[in-house]
Amino acid sequence: MILIVDDDRTIRLSLGLMLRQGGYESIAVGTEEEAIQAIRGGGIELVILDMNLTLSTTGRQGIEMLQGIRILAPEVPVIMLSAWATVPLAVEGMGYGAVDFVTKPWSNRDFMARIRDILKRSKAMEDSREQAQTLEASEREAIVRALRRADGNLTEAARILGITRQSLYRRMEKFELKE
Repeated sequence: MILIVDDDRTIRLSLGLMLRQGGYESIAVGTEEEAIQAIRGGGIELVILDMNLTLSTTGRQGIEMLQGIRILAPEVPVIMLSAWATVPLAVEGMGYGAVDFVTKPWSNRDFMARIRDILKRSKAMEDSREQAQTLEASEREAIVRALRRADGNLTEAARILGITRQSLYRRMEKFELKE
């Protein structure tokens, strides 16, 4: 699900239509409170965030929202959107973890290409995190099995695993396995 955050109803409808035509589901909100509620609800894969939800055109509100999103959902990519784009604003947003900055008006074709690329990279990172967790679980289980097979003898367990005793100590600390 892609979350669209923009105070302009026309922009929300336009982005929603573009995403629907691209095969994506979206939810569109017009306030900071609605955006936070949607993020807390989970299932958001990408946020398209307008930098100015009020009459102000400084982008401060968008930067503050971006910081809040990074706290609530650090794994969710955020694309900043603004009609009042400046290089310093884009740099600041990227510094706070935004993955892209798009100016209004945008090209639907280019915007959709960016969205597809960002979601593809996000999925690859998620898969990588899951694989790393699986590898760590496998490593931990191998250490536990070797320790059992060696009746707790660390030198023998290290030999079974094909690692040094010092490496076994470090891995036991990492996985919080007691001697």
